[in-house]
Order: sequence, then C-alpha cells, then structure tokens
Amino acid sequence: MTWEAFLPTYEIPLWWHACGMLLVIAMFLLNRSARSAHILVVCLTRLPGVFLHELAHLLTGLLLRAEPAGFSLIPQRRGDNSWTLGSVVFRRVTALNAVPIAFAPLGLLPLAYYLYRCWFDWLPMTLPNTLLLYTVVFLLVCNSLPSGQDVRVACNWKSLLLYGSVCGAAWYIRLHCFA
Repeated sequence: MTWEAFLPTYEIPLWWHACGMLLVIAMFLLNRSARSAHILVVCLTRLPGVFLHELAHLLTGLLLRAEPAGFSLIPQRRGDNSWTLGSVVFRRVTALNAVPIAFAPLGLLPLAYYLYRCWFDWLPMTLPNTLLLYTVVFLLVCNSLPSGQDVRVACNWKSLLLYGSVCGAAWYIRLHCFA
C-alpha cells in the first residue's frame, strides 16, 4: 500500500488548496492572537473547538462509567489572569479510565481524517465547500491536543503504575514468548 491510498480520489483545483491553506494560516493566527484578546473574541474564535474537545471527554467518560457530574462551556477566569473555556467534571475517575478520558480529544484526529476523505462524497465540489472542509479539519485537529489539565489527570500515579505494568508485561511476553 502506498501513501496515495490515504489521499482522497477527487481532484481539487490547486488554487482552492491555496485558498484553504491561507484560511488555515489566518485561523491559526487568529487563534494565537485571541489568547490575549477580550474574552468575547476568545469565545467566538475558540468555542466551537472547545465544545468538541469537552464533548470528547464527556462521551468517553459516559462510555467508561466515570459518572459525569458537570459540563460547562461558560468561561471562568483563573487566578493567573487566564481563562478556562470549558470543563467536564466526573465523580468516578479511576486508574483504569483516567487515561482514556484525559486523552479522548485525540479521537478527533481520525474524525478529521475521515471527513477529509469523504467530504466531497456528501457535498458538491465548490470553493465554499472546500473552505468549509479546511475549517472543519482545522477545528478538529487544533482541538484534539490534550490540555495541561488533561495530562495531569492522565499522569496520576495509579494510572502510570497500571498502564506501565501492562506495557512492561506485554514487552516481557513479546520478548520471551514470541522470540
């Protein structure tokens, strides 16, 4: 299998790709500059992605029986003069479900790839639809990265011990049983 197999089979005009890349660059710069802007600007530029990020946590928590206790998209000012744009609170985070819940937004990456592959199977191939595709993929990819809080939740000592032991056992079995 070659890398071309992972690309869409439809031919998009090159200048549409150029417009899409310019749009992605503009959205990236807007996202970066919005961090220091007024909270209204931050909410307008970041809220769709924050919603997807937090929804990934919520759905994974429901699936793994973590008992969600709260879901918020209301911005809250933190002590260091920064903002928390969204959060999900769980009652039952265990060593087993902490890592999948914390890294759930990474699941937005396969969704972005799937939409990239199938977008023009559903919509006609036009410049506005191409720009919408670039926008949707940008939102999914940008918000798929776990936040610092997500990493702190995933890296608690119980989870590290559990998953480290499983990886160590798998490595041992691979070396000694399949040699």
